[in-house]
This record gives sequence, structure tokens and C-alpha cells, in this order.
Amino acid sequence: MAKQPKQQSSIPQTSLFPFFQGFVHHAKTGIWLAGVYFVLMLFISLKYHIIGDYGVETDFYWSYVPQAKHILQGTLPIEDFHGPIYPIVLSLIARVTSDLFHAGMILSLLSASATLLFIFRILKKLFRADMALVGTILVAANTTFVQYSYTAGTDMLFNALVTGSMFFLLKNDERTWLNVALSALFAGIGYLTRYNGVFALLAVPAAILLANIYQLSWRERVRTSAFFVGIFLLVIAPWGIYCFIEKGSFFYNKNYLNIAYEMFAKGKMGWDQYWSIESQKFTSLRQVIFADSGLFIATVFRNIFEHGVDDLGKLLGWQVGIFSLAGIALFVKERPTARVLGYFVISVLFFGVLLLVFYGERFSMFLLPFYLALALKALTWHKLAHYRFWNLIHIGGVAAIVLIMWTAYNAYQFNSLTIDSGPKEVIGIARWFEQNVSQKEPGAIIITRKPHIAYYLNMKMELFPYVTTYEELIAKMREVNASYLYFGLMEAGMRPQFRQLLDPRNAPSELRPLTYTVSPPAVLYKVELGAKQ
Repeated sequence: MAKQPKQQSSIPQTSLFPFFQGFVHHAKTGIWLAGVYFVLMLFISLKYHIIGDYGVETDFYWSYVPQAKHILQGTLPIEDFHGPIYPIVLSLIARVTSDLFHAGMILSLLSASATLLFIFRILKKLFRADMALVGTILVAANTTFVQYSYTAGTDMLFNALVTGSMFFLLKNDERTWLNVALSALFAGIGYLTRYNGVFALLAVPAAILLANIYQLSWRERVRTSAFFVGIFLLVIAPWGIYCFIEKGSFFYNKNYLNIAYEMFAKGKMGWDQYWSIESQKFTSLRQVIFADSGLFIATVFRNIFEHGVDDLGKLLGWQVGIFSLAGIALFVKERPTARVLGYFVISVLFFGVLLLVFYGERFSMFLLPFYLALALKALTWHKLAHYRFWNLIHIGGVAAIVLIMWTAYNAYQFNSLTIDSGPKEVIGIARWFEQNVSQKEPGAIIITRKPHIAYYLNMKMELFPYVTTYEELIAKMREVNASYLYFGLMEAGMRPQFRQLLDPRNAPSELRPLTYTVSPPAVLYKVELGAKQ
């Protein structure tokens, strides 16, 4: 009997997972990934993340919660550093959850899941289904992505919006006005969430004009870019007009103070000293740039290297970052398509905006799929197909599995310690107050370095003043008519001259200890200043 010729596999030789082709190519794979992630992280978050941390979530309690409360009461405040979208959405979710902190967590989780869906579809459209699967799983397993999935803050909502904007922009090979409009809509809402979303006004037209993502004539490229910019400006116009009426500027914000910190204060003075004293010297972005233009330019160029290294090491992890570097070389050698080039142009320009401010992994989350696309280019290099295991999977696929496991392990190690790192002593003190203080004082002023205790006691926070003596502290408490003072490890660390207040036995006559915790130490004082002599 003649031997039958060996049939050729229909699976591409460079496929990372040839044994999962049904799942890889299924139309709903992205939805399944996003749904599983949401359910899993919702369970973990509600079980372990019972109070916000003293890092990013300080902004949540300090800024977003009061704004959401104002919105629920029918007023729309203008904040100095971000637009209105996050507190508006937060207030809407809070109508269901009845608790703003849990509303913030759920908003981040929904945003993270939407981001994963957009990432999967972008990578699948620009590259291949198996690359999209690996890239999306690596994002879902990333340490920073996991952390900000359960963190109450603007980071993940902004990530979802700008990633969604890129999805609609790159959704079809040919231009459709609806997709361009949706891309501009998402970008505009992203800007109204965090003002660095302004990058889209430059980045998207650059992708359309220079990379020619839709393969149009110059005339049509200009029309398409103008249409995007027009829709973007139309989306932000109501807020801009409101800011102009109330603050005198269409683009009102004070993010130039964050830029000034990066240029003139980082590494030279403490955070509190800068924001309490030095920041008052700056009143505009122009002033920041020209205060020392040489230093400004040098800092931006220095940050190109430093932020790039940090992104590959801290954000991505060097185990993946080394493949991203290899991918750059391959994309240079094998010229990318116009649409891929356009996506890279947008990502690089987003990276450029971040060079103006201090580094934080969370700021760069939008770049995760960009870096992973570079890494996956290396892992799917056609020459790796020559090195196969069991005639099913080549060395790139094995490396992908190892990288997923390695990345997930790092995320577990970090987040298992971080997710419940918030000041649980605040919860204990708040419960005592609820059970033992019969005369509640909603809206009373409490002096504290961090806003968590004010949220859980339903009081108004007044920042622990930047003073050096107890007499100055008393004067400030009298000035703001403070009713309570909270003193814990954070206050002791930032105001060490008052460290004795950690022990209620050392309480001065003006401060009456109500309750305290021992490990870690924290004391809630009732302020009893009496009539001014």
C-alpha cells in the first residue's frame, strides 16, 4: 500500500499557539477575556481592597469624592488639574453602589475590561489573532495594569477612552466618517478626563497625514484630520466655554505646576515644601518654560532616555522589554504597514507628552500594547519557526508562555502586598466613632495629612499645615475652625516635629484624645481651643 503524503498544516509556521486556533480566532475571544478579567478582579478587589492606599488613591478621597458629592448636589466644580468626566461618571455609579469608594473601584474594573477588549481588537486588526491573544493576556497580567484595575482613580478610565479612540481610528482599512467621529469623541472625553489627552490633537492628524493610515490623497488626508480635530473641539467646547466664563480661560488648568515640579523641584526639595511654598511662584506654562529654557529642554531630552528605560524595566519588565528592543530592529528591517506605522506614531507622540512630567508607570499604561507589539514581532520572527518542540510549537511560542507566567507571577507578588496596603486603622477609628459618638458632625473640619479619615467620618478635610511649631499649628486650627485632628504614621512622617502626638498620653491641653490604635499608631483628637484670649 502506497504511503500517503504528509499533509501540510494550515496553521502558519510562526503561529504562537497552533493548538488553540479555535479559541484564538473566535469572534468573541476578546469579550471572553474582558469578561473573565472583570469577574476575577471584582472578586479579588471587593475581598481585599477595603480602603484606598496612601498613594494615588489620596487624590480620589481628596479631590474626586468632594467633586462627585457636589455633582450629586447639583453643582459642577472646576478642578485645577483635570476635567469633569471622572467625577461625573463616579457620581452616576455611586447612585447604584451608594458608596463612592466602591463606585471608584467598579469604574476602574469596568474600564480595565473595556481596555482589554479594545487592545485585543487593535492587535488582531493590525497583526494577527495569536499575537492579539498573547498581547492582551500580557497586558492583563501586567503588574501596573492589575494594580490600577482595582485602584480608584482616573488612570484606567483614561486608558480605556484613549485606547477606544485608537480602536475606532484603526478599525477599518478604509476611512469611514463614523469611525473617525467616534475616535474623536472618545479622545475628547479622554481629554475631559485627564488633560494629557490633548496629545490626540497632534498624534491622530500626524498618523493620518504622515503614515497615511487610510491610503488617501493629501487633500483627503487634510480633510480627515480637520474633521477629527473639529469633532474633538466640539466635544470639549461646552466645558471649555464653562471654564472661560468661570475662570477666564478655555483651556483652564494648572498642570504647569506638575511640569514645574519635574523641572525645578524633583530631587531638590520635599513634595510638601514644593506644593506649600515653591509652587506659588509659577502662574503659567509659559513662565515655567522660560524660567530656565535651557534646563527645560535638557530635562525633556534626559527624560527620553530615563522614561524609556523605566517603561521597559518598571512598566513592562525587562523579561519582556528585551524582546521589545529586538522588535524595534525587526520593524526597521521589515517596514511596517501604514496602519501599524500610524499606531506607532500615535504611541511615540503620547510618550513625548509624558516627557514633561515626573515618571510614573501608571501614566504609561496606554503604551503597554505598543511595547508588546514590538515584543511579539520578535517572538513571531519567521526564523524562530525552524526551532520547534513536538512539531507543534516553536521557540517563540514557548517564550510567550514563559513570559506570561513570569509576568503574572511578578504581578501576584507585588499586588498581593499592595492591594490591602491602605490605612486599615482609619476603618477601625471610623467604626469606633460611629458607635460611640452620639453627636455626629457631618461637614465638621478635621486636620489631617491624608484625606481618608475625613471621608469615613463624613467630615471636611483641612490639610495639616506646613508649620514648624505647635503654636503655629494651634493658630492654624483656630483660623480654619477645626473640630478634630487626626495623627498617624503619615502625619508623623511628613511633620516629624509633632511626632509626640502619636502617643495620646502626650496630648496637650488643646487636644483631647477620643480613640487610638496601637499597631500602627494613630490618634483621633477632639480640638478644644476655647474662646480666643
